[in-house]
Amino acid sequence: MQWWLAELDRYGNPKLIDGAHSERQGADQAAYLIRSIGLGGATPRRFAVARVELTEVDERNHEIVNEEAVAACKSMIEAGRGKW
Repeated sequence: MQWWLAELDRYGNPKLIDGAHSERQGADQAAYLIRSIGLGGATPRRFAVARVELTEVDERNHEIVNEEAVAACKSMIEAGRGKW
């Protein structure tokens, strides 16, 4: 388990900005330090603490992917490589 300081956007969506801490107190202290040293910004930043549990990704096709659409997208990406 990890604890991260997250900054919330105007919709309340989090962006992890400081971590990983082994205890919540580390993320709380990070928020305090950011404000204390003047990195809060002109617009008050909204912070939250996120508890994060990491697991390995399972990339198997779970039979919900439109494989024809995947193939079409892949061919467009390959055709565009080198043109950017």
